[in-house]
Amino acid sequence: MKKISRKDIADMDAKQFMKAAVGPYKQLFEYILPYKSRFFFALLFGALYGVVNGAMVWVLKFAGDEVFGGKDAAKDFGKLIKKIPPEQLESTKGAIAQVTEALQGAADSTNVHLMGGILAAAIGIPLIMLLRGFCSYMNSYCMMWVSVKVLSDIRTKLFRRLMGQSLDFFNKQKSGELIQTVFNQTRMAQTALTQVASDVVKQPISILAAVGVLFYIDPKFSLVALVLFPICIVPVLIVGKKVRKSAGNEEAEAGSLMVIMSEAFSGIRVVKSHAREEYELEKFHDSNDKMMRSLMRWQKALELVGPLVETVASFGIALALVYVYFADLSAGTFLALQGGLVLLYPPSKALSRIHILMQKCLAATTKVFEMMEREPDIKEKEDAMPLTNCQGDIRYENLTFSYGKKIAVQNINLHIPPGKTCALVGHSGAGKSTLLSLLMRFYDPQEGSIRIDGKDLRDLTLASFRDNIGVVNQDTFLFHDSIYENIRYGRLDATRKEVEHAAQLAHAHEFILEQDDGYDTVIGDKGCAISGGQQQRLCIARAILRNAPILLLDEAYSALDSESERKIQDAVETLASGKTVIAIAHRLSTVLKADMIVVMHEGAIMDIGTHDELLGKSDIYRQLYNMQFHTETEPAPAAV
Repeated sequence: MKKISRKDIADMDAKQFMKAAVGPYKQLFEYILPYKSRFFFALLFGALYGVVNGAMVWVLKFAGDEVFGGKDAAKDFGKLIKKIPPEQLESTKGAIAQVTEALQGAADSTNVHLMGGILAAAIGIPLIMLLRGFCSYMNSYCMMWVSVKVLSDIRTKLFRRLMGQSLDFFNKQKSGELIQTVFNQTRMAQTALTQVASDVVKQPISILAAVGVLFYIDPKFSLVALVLFPICIVPVLIVGKKVRKSAGNEEAEAGSLMVIMSEAFSGIRVVKSHAREEYELEKFHDSNDKMMRSLMRWQKALELVGPLVETVASFGIALALVYVYFADLSAGTFLALQGGLVLLYPPSKALSRIHILMQKCLAATTKVFEMMEREPDIKEKEDAMPLTNCQGDIRYENLTFSYGKKIAVQNINLHIPPGKTCALVGHSGAGKSTLLSLLMRFYDPQEGSIRIDGKDLRDLTLASFRDNIGVVNQDTFLFHDSIYENIRYGRLDATRKEVEHAAQLAHAHEFILEQDDGYDTVIGDKGCAISGGQQQRLCIARAILRNAPILLLDEAYSALDSESERKIQDAVETLASGKTVIAIAHRLSTVLKADMIVVMHEGAIMDIGTHDELLGKSDIYRQLYNMQFHTETEPAPAAV
């Protein structure tokens, strides 16, 4: 689905907007199908609410006729007689006596039945209101139930889709905007779907039922009163464009606000160390102020529709009053007709807002579906096979990969036998980390292939071969959770005993027990409650627990002091026994014992050998070695 920007919506007229909205809202409706039974009941009770709304007019007429009926006809006739001159009264005395007697009899008969009619009216009004309220409640409850389910489904599907995207996708996206889309824009899409669906059924039936009864009671009155109702659409058209623009600005600023907060919280150490709290606060305040102004403009335009519709409709009532005066309607009929007109206001107002609500939600809806339909750059083949009994044999064959126009690695041919340790060394930008990213299949090479146990990565399921790889990165990441759960993340079916054993091998057990709650200590966002070296050891414990046949160490010792490094090296040597290990290290002391050291430069492999072999044949390796061990006075480029 093509994403429709807020600017696009602001520039559309009403016809273009409705045409653009058909596709997204039709696709949204598919999410209701699993809950069609409950959704049907919601619509049914909405329709019943509309019918009962029309029945209210009948109840009003019945109550008016009963209360203001003919019981006072004799009294009124007596008052009229007193106004007749005496000379005329004498000549009609007999006839008047007969009429008075008849009217009195009618009044007596009316009084007999009056209390019964009033009682029926008194009971009928609460009953009809109770039934009306019940239908309204059931409509709202069932629709809310469906609404919550639909929102959950949309969010879950979108989050799953985002988790399936390649690393390159996340490199280009702002995490704050992704959070905004998953949390807020899915809610807007769901709101538009369920609220619009409910109002499209409930409100028109309410209007038709009320109008039908009005026309049945008195067609002329209804025609006079309703002649101006089509004009009520004019206020909607007047404010429609303004609403589209304001709603678009509000959503744009909401996304910016989310980005500002996300980056400020994620980079709080940088913010604090540079004393930039006020700077971040100022950015937040400016963005929040812009969003609030746009929200107020949108809300003001939205609320303006109701009074404008009511004002236009009131002219219809004014005309109806003039008609009542000349038509000499009964009190009950008049009350029923006027009550029917009043009942038309709420559904008319609700219908007038549907178009405005859809305008606000269309951009969010299309963005949600645009992300849902986005194909990941890295995806499995339909016939992808799982990797079983992994031995750890790794081959890079004629491999070339570039980030955009910049070549990262070129014509790489490298074989790492099972159970061997391979160290990648070289200056910054040599392509070392790229080889690990390609092995994890975060990216696919433009040329060549990578094979594990002779199988091309692209022929394997992603989860199966990644389950056979343990990773310790230079940039540690720990979740805002307990120490136990952070280590268990390496293997979710691990027992507590296995978690503690992994921590012991990573020399983390001692400092863990020193924490207030031991393994149950919550270590804060990204592990901020513990030191960098302790964070690194927890990540190594996680990799040890995973116990995968392939182990990737990307600057795994970067955050450790010399004492901790020696301990971790011992643990890693134990862990690496019988496993294939690929290590990147800027400290050559950590890779001197590697079975093979690969020297890289500007994306190419320059030399391969052991430490002793490379000292004799590789100028680049010798330069790196001399720089770190100070055997040369001439400075050399930094290594990573």
